Formats: sequence, C-alpha cells, structure tokens
Amino acid sequence: MALRPGNLAVNQTDYTDYVDSMAAAMDEELNALLLLDDMPALNMDSSDRDVRARRRLFVAIARGVVRHLKDREDAFRITLPLTGSPVVTPDIEV
Repeated sequence: MALRPGNLAVNQTDYTDYVDSMAAAMDEELNALLLLDDMPALNMDSSDRDVRARRRLFVAIARGVVRHLKDREDAFRITLPLTGSPVVTPDIEV
C-alpha cells in the first residue's frame, strides 16, 4: 500500500483525495487528543473555510513528510533474518 499524503480539490466540498490519507489521519488524531484533554472537538463541517484551512495545513505537512521519505528512501535498511522462523521481524535502520 502506498503512502497517501492527501490532497484538496478545487471544488471546496470534494474531499475524495483527502479521505483515508495521511492528512486525514492527522486531523483525526488531533481531534482525539483534544477530546482526551476535555477540550472541544474539532469542527468537521467540510463547507467551513476554517476546516478547509486546517486540512490544507495537514495536507502540506503530509506532502512534506512523504516527499522527505521518498527523497531519502536509501536511508532505510531492512534486514530480514534467514532462519527458518515462521515469524519475521525486520530490523529497520533509519
């Protein structure tokens, strides 16, 4: 499965490229953290300009993260054990 940073469409009520993206996950996690601290939930009204502005920020952050990882993909090293173990736990160096 590929990383999906997310995107915003020109049509300000079309969130097709935002749903199930890294940006959407950030939005959901911020909302969850606010609720854990007994703070008001985020406004999720997709027609609200402030909601779009917040989501634009998350899309920008997610795009930057994905681009950074892609630009440095050679920094990831995955070593799989060659033993006959049915459970494989990779050792990842970053």
